[in-house]
Amino acid sequence: MDNIYLNYLLTALILTFAIPVTGFVIEQLVKLLYSVVASFFGNGFTYFIFNRLTFIGVFHHELSHALFATLTGAEVTKIVFFHPDGDRLGYVEYVTRGNVVMRSIQQTMASIAPVFCGALTSAGIYYYISASGKIFAVWQIVLLWYAFVSIILHMTMSGQDFKVMWRGIPVVYLIVFVIVYIFKFNLLNGF
Repeated sequence: MDNIYLNYLLTALILTFAIPVTGFVIEQLVKLLYSVVASFFGNGFTYFIFNRLTFIGVFHHELSHALFATLTGAEVTKIVFFHPDGDRLGYVEYVTRGNVVMRSIQQTMASIAPVFCGALTSAGIYYYISASGKIFAVWQIVLLWYAFVSIILHMTMSGQDFKVMWRGIPVVYLIVFVIVYIFKFNLLNGF
């Protein structure tokens, strides 16, 4: 593409939406896997496996929301890890603070946090298992893989996460565009 400004706009778009799109894709893959497992073992057992047995992933998911909300300046008012009714496993409540730019950053970052933190944590676990050169006992390998799978299964964005993200993402996109423009960062260089 010859138009450098269009390249900057598209680069900012890619950078802004890479994590939410990843979260959406993982959510769809988890739903597909869930339906396949449920067809063999039934919905009740599958729900237990995917949402209760993998509680470490639920904790990681909710703590990711809380961490990014706090790091960006929001005030976390409540963290619930297991909600007894409905399909919701847990949730984080927070109050955004500051001007419209800060509130937009808080909403967007807190919403995408489980995908970002899940990717970092699962990559770290995988690296620790495969590249550290350590010899693990069987129980350690089982525990590490259990944590890895649990985190990946909950490395998703709920409908509520997307709804909150959409409130803040236009401002975040503009911020990313300005950064891309200032640093002349172009992912489409050569296209």
